[in-house]
Amino acid sequence: MSSIKITSWNVEHLDELLNANLSINDQKRKNGIIQEMQAIDADIFCILEGPKGAAAIDQLTSDFFGNDYIAIKSPDGKYDTLGTQWIWFIVKKELANKCTLLETHTYDTFAGGRVWPVHYWGSFTKENHQHYRHPQVLILDVFGQRVEFIGLHLKSKFVNGGSADWKAGGTRKEDFIKGAIKARIKLTTEASNVRRYIEKKFEQVENPAIFVLGDLNDGPGKEHFESLYLHFDLLNNIQGDIFRASQFLNHALFDFTDQLRWSYAVDDFVTGSKEKILIDHIMFTQALVNWTLPNVCVEPKAGKVEHEIHDLVNATLNRNQKTSDHKPVSVVLAIREMV
Repeated sequence: MSSIKITSWNVEHLDELLNANLSINDQKRKNGIIQEMQAIDADIFCILEGPKGAAAIDQLTSDFFGNDYIAIKSPDGKYDTLGTQWIWFIVKKELANKCTLLETHTYDTFAGGRVWPVHYWGSFTKENHQHYRHPQVLILDVFGQRVEFIGLHLKSKFVNGGSADWKAGGTRKEDFIKGAIKARIKLTTEASNVRRYIEKKFEQVENPAIFVLGDLNDGPGKEHFESLYLHFDLLNNIQGDIFRASQFLNHALFDFTDQLRWSYAVDDFVTGSKEKILIDHIMFTQALVNWTLPNVCVEPKAGKVEHEIHDLVNATLNRNQKTSDHKPVSVVLAIREMV
């Protein structure tokens, strides 16, 4: 019996640490990130807010880890990601020859297209939408078993700076609410697009082994907006229908201690409260439970938020040196070699 540890971490503007001349604060932050990742010792890291472009991620793995980790890159060189915050899978070098990255064109074919129509507020007029950060899919071969890891970073760009509009009240607040809900609808269609990819795999394989991991950030006022206007969230759209139990996704942290089941602390300007919330997730298909598949399984208590390591590393760092505002989330995949 052996195992593979998988960790998802939004490392927050990682591209800023690739400059040749770093400030004292940035150098200490960089050292802290290296220390934290070494202590976690994952075999596979899903890095969110990673640097833009293949050359940059190669620079990072070399500079941070001396090439002990290798970035798995797209075979056609296409990632279809906008902006500067990219999703990357980096793996220990001894695992690299077992890993490939799915071409985004193949993903789009299975999910029903790169661009899809959205109808807001019941309008007959459609608007087109697509992933701002295209999902990246790592494929791992475990003794002939295909295991897929769908890396996601869903986050509304609309709500940045929205606290002033919320506090202003009147029409500014109303316009903010409308814009925030519209942004959430866009994100929900992105989650539904991922769900279509997963359901397509069930048309190809009886028991596909699939993980979904990453940052699913609904934005401020999550429960407030949902209770008044929306009645849905990103997580439910990806997890699927409980009445189609074989296709419903388990959560790696469902049996993790309640008070520790959070990855992000936020001052929510909508609700006016300080909250500890879970927006960094790892989910997986039923095939990965109870040794349904003969050589891979997520056993009970396999998931965790890396509170202890994160807090120990950050204890001596000031506000400008903190490794990230997100805590890493991990799961262990047990492996049994067939005899």
